[in-house]
Amino acid sequence: MVRSLKTFPLLNRFRGGPAYDVPALEDALLRVSAMVEDLPQIAELDLNPFVVQESGAVILDARVRIEAVQPKPLLGVRR
Repeated sequence: MVRSLKTFPLLNRFRGGPAYDVPALEDALLRVSAMVEDLPQIAELDLNPFVVQESGAVILDARVRIEAVQPKPLLGVRR
């Protein structure tokens, strides 16, 4: 998915520049996705800026809004 972005060439030796750590970016995106899946109380997540470096990637600022979540009913339980 990252490689299909129009801006991907900026991460890959654009105009003789360095190649940035795309695997670190992909890993971080997958980890954020897993966190949101595991924690349904996360209602909003803003990660900005997300800096990709020659070695590694880092999120410099994050804002998270959470909401109370009603637990799902247990399967097979009669009420």
